[in-house]
Amino acid sequence: MELTENQDLFQAIFDSTANGITVIRPVYNEEREINDFSILFLNSHVLKQLDDLYYKGRLYSEVFPGIKENGILEKFINTAETGISTDFECKYTSNGLKFWFRFAAVKKDELLVITSENLTKKKKTEIALKSALETAEKQTRFYHSITNTTPDLVYVFDLSYKFTYANKALLAMWGKSAEDAIGKGLRDNGYEEWHAAMHEKEIDEVVASKKTIRGTVSFPHAELGSRVYDYIFAPVFNEDGEVEAIAGTTRDITEIKQAEEQQLLASRKIEESEATLRSMIDQTPSPTLVLMGDDLVIKQINKHMLAMIGRGEEIIGMPLIDVLPELRGQYVWTQVQNVYNEGMPFDQSEVLVQHNRTGVMRDYYYNLAYRPLIEDGKITGMIQVAVDVTEQVVARKKMEESENRFRVLVNASSDFVYRMNADWTVMRNLEGIDLQSDEGDVVFNWIDKFIYIEDQQKALKLITDAIENKKIFEMEHRALKPDGTLGWTFSRAIPILDDQNNIIEWFGAAGDISSQKEVQQIIKDSEEKFRQLADLVPQVIWTAKPDGYVDYYNKRWYEYTGLDEEKFGDESWVPMLHRDDVLPVLEAWYISVQNGSSYQLEFRLENKNTGLYRWFLSKAVPIRDKTGVIVRWFGTCTDIHEQKTITEKLESLVADRTKELQRSNEDLQQFAHVASHDLKEPVRKIKTFTSRLEEHLEGNLDESAARFIGRIHVAADRMFNMIDGVLMYSKINANLQKATLVDLNDVLKNIETDLEVSLQNTKGEIHYNDLPKLEGASVLLYQLFYNLINNSIKFAKNGVPPKITISSKIIMENQKVIALMTVEDNGIGFENEQSAQIFETFTRLNSKDVYEGTGLGLSLCKKIVERHGGSITAVGRPYAGAVFTIKLPLKQQEMGI
Repeated sequence: MELTENQDLFQAIFDSTANGITVIRPVYNEEREINDFSILFLNSHVLKQLDDLYYKGRLYSEVFPGIKENGILEKFINTAETGISTDFECKYTSNGLKFWFRFAAVKKDELLVITSENLTKKKKTEIALKSALETAEKQTRFYHSITNTTPDLVYVFDLSYKFTYANKALLAMWGKSAEDAIGKGLRDNGYEEWHAAMHEKEIDEVVASKKTIRGTVSFPHAELGSRVYDYIFAPVFNEDGEVEAIAGTTRDITEIKQAEEQQLLASRKIEESEATLRSMIDQTPSPTLVLMGDDLVIKQINKHMLAMIGRGEEIIGMPLIDVLPELRGQYVWTQVQNVYNEGMPFDQSEVLVQHNRTGVMRDYYYNLAYRPLIEDGKITGMIQVAVDVTEQVVARKKMEESENRFRVLVNASSDFVYRMNADWTVMRNLEGIDLQSDEGDVVFNWIDKFIYIEDQQKALKLITDAIENKKIFEMEHRALKPDGTLGWTFSRAIPILDDQNNIIEWFGAAGDISSQKEVQQIIKDSEEKFRQLADLVPQVIWTAKPDGYVDYYNKRWYEYTGLDEEKFGDESWVPMLHRDDVLPVLEAWYISVQNGSSYQLEFRLENKNTGLYRWFLSKAVPIRDKTGVIVRWFGTCTDIHEQKTITEKLESLVADRTKELQRSNEDLQQFAHVASHDLKEPVRKIKTFTSRLEEHLEGNLDESAARFIGRIHVAADRMFNMIDGVLMYSKINANLQKATLVDLNDVLKNIETDLEVSLQNTKGEIHYNDLPKLEGASVLLYQLFYNLINNSIKFAKNGVPPKITISSKIIMENQKVIALMTVEDNGIGFENEQSAQIFETFTRLNSKDVYEGTGLGLSLCKKIVERHGGSITAVGRPYAGAVFTIKLPLKQQEMGI
């Protein structure tokens, strides 16, 4: 009881201890047995575990309910009953949390003093450490198990290049035990010098860079011989982040390398095989393609097949039927499917296929060869070879048709058609039947029968030459007609050659040309008459072939040039031309010949007798047959030297006169400028002295005098404006303006600025939008629109603000692009009959006392428009406004205006 007498002292001592201290008193039941304890004191260490700080007098098991479940209360009761102190560790659960405590219970009189030490952190640390140790041991076992069972080489170096660990695979490769190998360096374990030096350098690099490195090396195995290894060196770090060791793994990749080499070799062989196949397909002269898969996708196709179907390489990878959908339902597509599905090769010539490879569906004929591609006993695709024989088939059919027509024509022809053997000894008809004489004998000596005796020698010579040189025999010869008269025959025979270029037979025809001969004679006589007439003409007359080659001159040409009468073509007439005329003449003549158009040109020709050149006018026209084809050119050369000389003199006189007129015009322009300047001076003095007189008599002028002075001012101003107008009008034609691209929108903006005061005074408006850009003189175009707009403001109706609207559109006129513009106002207008009169110089339609002006504004507008190659017209009605229509080309033909 003495312990409890000074409670404050007791509490202070209890709180100062490092462990928990509890003082409890036994509580007895009815049988005088201890069944619980009453709490007297708890120090601060125990109080920290309680949510409810009020504990005195409460039961121990109530404050610490977990003591009954884990046997703590039972041990305290035993100490209280026996007086034997107890000391034990126990796990204690409170509010779902686990704690470990060490309890010591000592009985003092009737009280029980319990000290408790919280072992929770220690226990958790021990448990964690134990778990970590167990995990480490387990990992060590796993590590040893893995490193010793893996075929890879696993090892660890210290920083002095010595092995601190080597797994069984590495020891087996060395053929050593761990005791013999661990703690030794690379060279001690059998590494060659280069190999050891390389790894030591790599270890230094890992230590310095703290990074993993990887490499491949080949060295001998103790049992397996030379092997290839892939290795990795990785740094092992201590707690300070410094490298304390180097861990390495090495894997035997010999089989992998061999497999890769074999795979690479196989891949190369496959690629070479595919390349060879591709090259064979690309180089084969026949159109070829490879189809693969059930969809028969185009795997490969050569350029010949692409050209034949009219497509590009974009079709590679597409199903054939998508590329040529027109094949569906045709015989050829059925055969393609049979080859792929049944594996039966297909070969057939001249197969009809309809498709539109040129964009138009038509018939084609092909020699086709299809072969299935079989891999591992399964059809995987097919190869197609298609040779286009359309031309041959069509040609053969045409030939058959031609042969039939030929036989019909031959039989219908009046010509004698025949065949002869190689040496011309036997003649047969077209059907191969030997020709017979009138007596029925085979014709051998047919020359005597069909060629007149006087022409036989020539015939034999031509026949011999044709046989020896294997060339066509042609001859006009005479022959006796059935009626006994002598006529002309044209015979022609063509040799038929075999593959060895030997003559098999001759095919010939003979026709009666007696009438043609008679016509030729008539033409010859006519040409002779033409030549005689041409020689009588004083002009040079010439003719040329359709290609422009001159083949005839009359006598006048040779008399003038002195050339040999056998000379024709360019070699005769071109050298006779003046050197300045050669190129123009040749170019003009070439164009005429090419276009079939008439030829006319002036040029100079040299007279060989005098050595001088004279001017000629040459003309030529093409002579055409009934079908319009040129068969000959007929030309003349006429001496125009005197006329040409007179013309040149006239041109010189005109040029001189033009210069004089230009000089006179410049003088007149200078005079107009000086005159206008001199005229302005007296007008200016009239205005000055009138103003002074008005100032001098200010206040003394009656109404009439003031009105007279005002009229003097108006007249002087009008005179001043008239002089400016005359000067401006004269300058319009005098100065050449440079054509530039002018934006009419900008021109109108400038005019609005310049007329700002007039527009404000009259409340006038100008409306325009999207006017064109065109080539012209910007100064003149400004003057054009300024005069038109100023006129509209000037001639506005009294009390009505002027409104000017300018619109435009682009039209085609006389094959030129034209800007059509209208300037419309709401002014006083004019009579429509006066629409042409208003553009005349000094024309006025209204009184000068009412409307100011010189009468030159619209005439200036007309001159400006005409200088730009355009036109201006006007339409008006009295007091209903006026509309001016302007047409200007967008582009000027010349740079100067």
